[in-house]
Amino acid sequence: MRKLIIKNVGPIKEVELDLNKINVFMGPQSSGKSTIAKIISFCTWLEKDVATSQSLDKHKDKDSFKKWLETYHKMKGYLSFDSYISFTSEVVKLTYSGQTTSDKIDIDWVDRYAYQRNKIAYMPAERNMIILPEMERLEMPYYNARSFLFDFFEARKNYQKQNALDLIKLGVKYYFNENTRENHIVSNEYDILLENASSGLQSIAPMVVMIEYLTNWIYNNAENISFEEQEKRRGVESLLWNDLVYKPFTGEDLKFGDERILEISKQIKNSINEKNSTAIDLIFNLAQARNNLFKTSKTQFIIEEPEQNLFPETQRDLMYYLLQKVNDEQRDHKLILTTHSPYILYALNNCMMGYLVKDKMPKEDFDKLSCKDSILNPSLVSIAQIVDGKLVSIQGDDGLIGNNYFDSVMKKVMNDYYAMINYYGDED
Repeated sequence: MRKLIIKNVGPIKEVELDLNKINVFMGPQSSGKSTIAKIISFCTWLEKDVATSQSLDKHKDKDSFKKWLETYHKMKGYLSFDSYISFTSEVVKLTYSGQTTSDKIDIDWVDRYAYQRNKIAYMPAERNMIILPEMERLEMPYYNARSFLFDFFEARKNYQKQNALDLIKLGVKYYFNENTRENHIVSNEYDILLENASSGLQSIAPMVVMIEYLTNWIYNNAENISFEEQEKRRGVESLLWNDLVYKPFTGEDLKFGDERILEISKQIKNSINEKNSTAIDLIFNLAQARNNLFKTSKTQFIIEEPEQNLFPETQRDLMYYLLQKVNDEQRDHKLILTTHSPYILYALNNCMMGYLVKDKMPKEDFDKLSCKDSILNPSLVSIAQIVDGKLVSIQGDDGLIGNNYFDSVMKKVMNDYYAMINYYGDED
């Protein structure tokens, strides 16, 4: 279980949470939802960076953590002298604390070989910027929106007219024209540029493209690896051979290029041919570590305001689609959502309720539910509201969102209506 503690960062006063498979943060504007999501994204990226390089050195610089967090997630001014962030996973433990004179960062291994490589996808609220033709040529600073933009440019190439991508239940498809470098929306009646489509389509299209790409395409197609990444992996592989094979086999540290490596490799090979269990276990551990570090096995989505510009029914359908994609039995995908929308919560609640009643409800009735393919165990979901800089769970003991929460939200909206209803229709 991954654990996060945040104190005195932007609007967040004090938050402590165990990160679940699905985490939803609800609250009004400027309450701190995105602050939490950005810190989760950054800490999991840092975990990935140290694990895949097998080195903590780059992030032990006291200024590195603050600089990267402020720059990449545009959080300049959020950190102060009394800020505190702690992130603990199966792989690393890191602690950042602001100091009166300077910042302090502590980072150490929990288990350097426990990491399983994942793709971290931050989808910012400003994702509909992809419709602007000049975005592909625009020089942008290195921050989360730029990263999303470049990931989208890579993903969209896989959805051209011959395999246009359905946009859930909207009756339209998305495709990318490689020749004209244009994003299109197509139906049986029309074919238009995405930039000329509705704001709802401009919001949902990049999400669906990225979700399909990161839950399907990258796991069924060969990965493109840059020269820099190949060089990094070669260095890490050398470390793995020494730490997991040569050192346990000989009791000595062997540096890369040591002339005895060839001789020892032959000894290990002979031991394996003789079915020596120790040598076999060492090679098995090496293969497992290499696979965990070099092969992407899951995706973590961090999505800001998925409901943006969408009709309530479409919000529901998007949530069902997203949960179906994330709740993959073969892959431990994870999801962080920030939202203002009760419709997103209603949809999520339906999927958790479906899990609880699936064995009690007649099959013919259950099969009629539009959420039937998206049900998930409530124990995998954490939903909290941000109140005065702190998190307050809105789930009951069964994991469902309590009716009292929905009732209180509706009451706030309907207060004026209730105040007037007794006077409506009265005659003078």
